[in-house]
Amino acid sequence: MKRSFIISLFAYLFFVLILPFKTFAGFPIGKYRNVIVPTFSYYRQTDRFDDKDHVIKGAPGTSFTSYSSNLFIGYGISRRLDVIATIPYLYQQNIVAPGYKLVDAGLGDAVVGFSYNLVNTNFVRFFSIGVSAIVPLYNIHNGPSPLGLSAYGSEVKLMYCGNLPKDVSKKGYFNLELGYRKYYDTQGPDQVSLLGSVGYPVSRHDQFSLDILLWRSFSSNKEFNENIFAAHDYSFFKPQLNYGHTFTRRFSAFVGGFYVPFGVNTGVGYGGSLLAVIKL
Repeated sequence: MKRSFIISLFAYLFFVLILPFKTFAGFPIGKYRNVIVPTFSYYRQTDRFDDKDHVIKGAPGTSFTSYSSNLFIGYGISRRLDVIATIPYLYQQNIVAPGYKLVDAGLGDAVVGFSYNLVNTNFVRFFSIGVSAIVPLYNIHNGPSPLGLSAYGSEVKLMYCGNLPKDVSKKGYFNLELGYRKYYDTQGPDQVSLLGSVGYPVSRHDQFSLDILLWRSFSSNKEFNENIFAAHDYSFFKPQLNYGHTFTRRFSAFVGGFYVPFGVNTGVGYGGSLLAVIKL
């Protein structure tokens, strides 16, 4: 049971670090339009940060590696209102000791909800709000699962995005997101996230972007555990650099890499993602 609980928290942290928070950002999809975003992600860690932001080396021969496929679907009900859904599938490999490997695979926590554009500035900048439910797609009645936190939750997100101001740059875009998540369990957790992104085109079809993510998780369970994934109360900072190429008006692809330079009760992780944006 203890091992399963630790792996469950590990899987949740993987979702936090990997899944594309800005899959479609706060940009309205458009009335009767569809957006499909399949994603493949990779994450690995061997070391961790303790509760003082000090790096603790992992035991020799131990590591955790996750491979994830993620499907985002968005549909524009009107010019302002979109319905969105994210469905993840996980394959994770946890080497807890040399020669002792745990492997788990299956559907994770789906996120389903709505995004509504509150204000737009001449269709150049948009301020939107998103409200979603977090629904486990695995059995939550047999105790903790290695595929998620085994609890229902909800999320509220404020998003402001659009073209960069002309006095800053004649090209490029930005995206700012402030999110709050709550899991309905006795120990929560409650989580606050802040994401800032900026993108700049280097040619008609190519662009680079930088994401900066700050994440803080609060819980009544503040007990320190030598295994970081048994902690509910943690925080981290994660920058990610991305490159994107537009093949057609309806198809684009992006590749990115990240590293976690510091955090509290979290992994010293690194990885990357490959995703496609398909507009229908």
